[in-house]
Amino acid sequence: MNDYANQAKPKGLNFPIKIIKNKELFFKDLDIDRGPLHYDEGEDFEAYNHIKTLINNHNHIEAVKAIDETLIAYPQTIFTKDLLLYRLRALEHFDSVENSDMIVDMGIKWIKKYPTDSNVPEVLYYLGNAYADMKIPNEAKYYFERTISEYPESRYMPLSKMALAKNFNTGSDSSVASKRFAQAYQEAKDLDSASAIAIEWSKFRLQNHDKEQAQKLLETMLKVNPSYITKYPIKSYEFLKFIAEEQLFLIAAQLGEYLYDNLPNDDVSAEDLLNNVSLWYQGANATQDAHRINKMFLQEFEHRPKAEEVKDRDDKLLFALAQDESADSKIEKYDYIIGNYANSPEQEKALSLKAQTLFGEGKYQEVLALKDMLKNDPIIGESYNALLHQSLKDNDCKQASNYYLQYPNASLQESEKMPLFDCLYALALNKQAAQISQNMAQSSKDVEQKLAWLYRDTLNFAKLGDEKSTARAGRDTLTLAKSLKKTQYYDVGFTLFNTLSSLDDKEGMLQTYAFLKETQADNPKMLQVNLALLKNAESQKDELDIEIYAKDILRLQNLTNDTADSPYVDFALTQSYIRTQRFDEAINVLDKLLQKDINDDNKQKALYLKGSVLKTSGQDSQAAFEQCVNINYEGAWKSLCAQALNILKGN
Repeated sequence: MNDYANQAKPKGLNFPIKIIKNKELFFKDLDIDRGPLHYDEGEDFEAYNHIKTLINNHNHIEAVKAIDETLIAYPQTIFTKDLLLYRLRALEHFDSVENSDMIVDMGIKWIKKYPTDSNVPEVLYYLGNAYADMKIPNEAKYYFERTISEYPESRYMPLSKMALAKNFNTGSDSSVASKRFAQAYQEAKDLDSASAIAIEWSKFRLQNHDKEQAQKLLETMLKVNPSYITKYPIKSYEFLKFIAEEQLFLIAAQLGEYLYDNLPNDDVSAEDLLNNVSLWYQGANATQDAHRINKMFLQEFEHRPKAEEVKDRDDKLLFALAQDESADSKIEKYDYIIGNYANSPEQEKALSLKAQTLFGEGKYQEVLALKDMLKNDPIIGESYNALLHQSLKDNDCKQASNYYLQYPNASLQESEKMPLFDCLYALALNKQAAQISQNMAQSSKDVEQKLAWLYRDTLNFAKLGDEKSTARAGRDTLTLAKSLKKTQYYDVGFTLFNTLSSLDDKEGMLQTYAFLKETQADNPKMLQVNLALLKNAESQKDELDIEIYAKDILRLQNLTNDTADSPYVDFALTQSYIRTQRFDEAINVLDKLLQKDINDDNKQKALYLKGSVLKTSGQDSQAAFEQCVNINYEGAWKSLCAQALNILKGN
């Protein structure tokens, strides 16, 4: 680094001190016998503690001066290693491009002298950054990759991944840069590391025109670890100016305000920073925040040259709030009054006028955002109505249902009730759907409209578990649908059948079954209808009905490839055939069952039954029993098969 007096256009440390050459800074810590050095007791320790305090308080310029003075005054101090490390840390806070030569020289010497020190990964990381700033990519990569491979548990491992992504993100490296940033962010060892990575990742995002993700990263940092920016005020301020140039005004202003409130020293001009915070808030259309910062500036820097400029800017801002009658300007004006005249008639009036302005602009959601402050104002209900109507018009069921749930007193046109009912029903909001459909069937003068409501009532009552209402509406629906020959409503018979089954209305079940068998014979839902009737027939030992329903289920299985009811149905039909001594038919059913995908236990059962039927009918049954026994499954049916084989063999 050049002397201050020789710097024509200073880019690095901007203070009038002479940085002594690196080679003069390296002194031996131990004597030749590796014993402690003799030094003036207490004096260098006091200087060391002072420097440590400066570093911790981020007074890096003063720290560098103090380190140089201490090393000259106490060339044999035992704190040489720590002081040189502090000096590296301090230089890292400044313009690294300007100081990169010095960092490289110091860093290499430090590592050679202290190769086993726990801070080696930190110095390696600084060296990588310095070489990157010097545009020596191979050396930069070497130190970053060395940090990653040799010190995987160090906090500088993820930082080195970030540095690789930051410095090598073009050409063939561009495809892995995002991945490296993500890995580094995920693997960060502490909040400060995560914040450092977030800043560089956001720069990368902005360079790739991804403002949304960049903003999310910075918003997270603002929420979780805003103090990070105060540790590197110079770099942080430059970064904030960069993101403001990228139009991320709000987050730049928020971070800038935090930096201003917590500036550790005068490395950054507080006046310049606060002025920019105001401009950034204004750029983000955060008018009230801009006004607040302007007032703060005028209090803190009342007699500074920029004060007049800020006052003029603030006056224009307030003038626009007060005079401009465009909708947006009105709202800004009302917001100012709302925020500055709490619990006053002026605030109440401004809220009402703001709501009316927003409503006139069709910004109904923004009106609803004011509902807690606009109690009993009719405009809230009007906004819900408008949003509900628009959602139904757009066929946005989820939103329509949401608005209705929030405002059940919404005024609905007759043509909107059925679409809203369908939305609520589809979302399983059956109680609310019932509110919409109440009395609609009875009051409908058009018979087709009446049928449509009856159909919906039947389905909804069933979902609500109201069996009597379901049965009543279902019967009316079927009667009217058959009368009008509206086949699209015939499937209501399935809902009616299930309800009648629950009510144990056997006559009604059979009547409904007859209708369904005639009109819906191949509908997969007939599987469950037949199954319910099959179980009833089994309980009554009605062999004819068992055969009818079981065979129809097996027919539907072939049509639908749905064998969920097997082997129950197959066994039921088999047992019926056995009871009626129709052995060939029983064997035929069992053979078909064995071709289905059933578990080993059921296979053994089927084979046992087959063997039993064959034996009873005087046919050879040994093969069936042997096939049963050969299945690798130990169960009760296998035991029965084995016993049957023993009997056949005369054992």
